[in-house]
Amino acid sequence: MPLAKLHAFDDRIVRLSAFARALSHPARIEILRHLARSGELCCSDLVAKLPLSQPASSRHIAELVKAGLLKSREQRSQVFYRLERKTLDRFCQQMGSTLHS
Repeated sequence: MPLAKLHAFDDRIVRLSAFARALSHPARIEILRHLARSGELCCSDLVAKLPLSQPASSRHIAELVKAGLLKSREQRSQVFYRLERKTLDRFCQQMGSTLHS
């Protein structure tokens, strides 16, 4: 299997690629859309809005958290998520400037 050769690319491009990969599944876009509309949802409510199993939904949520797109907070036995708009805005700005440079 060939190596990705990420070292051959500028670090900024590699970071943008990793961030874009976090958005590469329709379920993740749908999660962001629901949170943009609702502001904050508990995990079970968010999972109920997706046509996926709970484990699959949780994996997608975890990828978005890892990319910095979601913030979580715990309240008793529930975890609530919200969209981290600054991170999304920064990605859009960086992608735009990268494509126009």
